[in-house]
Amino acid sequence: MKPDTHICGNKRTQDSVSRVPQGSQFLLLILIFPLLLCACSGGPSRNSAAQNVPDPVADARWQNARKAWLLDDVAVAQSAFSLFAEKYPTDQRSGEALLSAGICAQRRGRLEEAEGLFREAQTRGGAIAARALIQRGSISLDLQPSRAATCFKEAARMATNTETQSEALYKRGIALQRIGQFDSATAAFEECIAVNGSRGHSAQAQLRLQYDPWFSVQVGAFLQRSHAMKQLRRLQDGGFPAELRMPGRKGSPLHRVLSGRFTDRKKAQQHSTRIQSALGIDEVQVIP
Repeated sequence: MKPDTHICGNKRTQDSVSRVPQGSQFLLLILIFPLLLCACSGGPSRNSAAQNVPDPVADARWQNARKAWLLDDVAVAQSAFSLFAEKYPTDQRSGEALLSAGICAQRRGRLEEAEGLFREAQTRGGAIAARALIQRGSISLDLQPSRAATCFKEAARMATNTETQSEALYKRGIALQRIGQFDSATAAFEECIAVNGSRGHSAQAQLRLQYDPWFSVQVGAFLQRSHAMKQLRRLQDGGFPAELRMPGRKGSPLHRVLSGRFTDRKKAQQHSTRIQSALGIDEVQVIP
């Protein structure tokens, strides 16, 4: 009786395999096993391709957020950027989304929200962290200049490009001036100029270095010298010290009328209030 065909076929296959030398069998298994593994798993190339497929929904959300930003609809932009960062935390744009949402909140006057968003953006590191620190420093510059100076210092250290670094150094110089640390402020301005990353900030730093290292009260800036002299005499007649800062410093066309020199900004602000009350002058400001 003839054996079943497919059994005989299997037997013939087994016989043929058994006739392969033992070393060759081992080599054959090594060659076949990766192929079987790829066939079962679908292959690594397919998985890599699947991971790199763009998400059209995420792209659409991003474009909507950018559109609101460009249209200056800060409320809608903040909501859209925050939602993007929440839904796509691993997307490479999520850090920028947090930073943009924080700027929108800042522009809306929601400083606590902005602070929280900037802090979260900071955790992303790199350029985003440096930009977030600059924004945090800007929030606290008026009321907490010491804190702002610390933020700007860290931003300059973390900056990944010279433009961000020069901006951080310039703003650190301003913050240091406001707390009366004029020598440190001068060093920050000089470093900003040396970095030469942003022409605008370098130019502003050069102007800052031309001013005397103390606080004064500016009581007007005039194109015509005659108007400046009139304001100067008004201050002097009111019993206030006054001086005229002439134009010509880096091409400045203005004649600035100044009163007083102080090492403490608060004292300069008090002097400013006295001038406003006594003479009724509105255009009074403490510099720097």
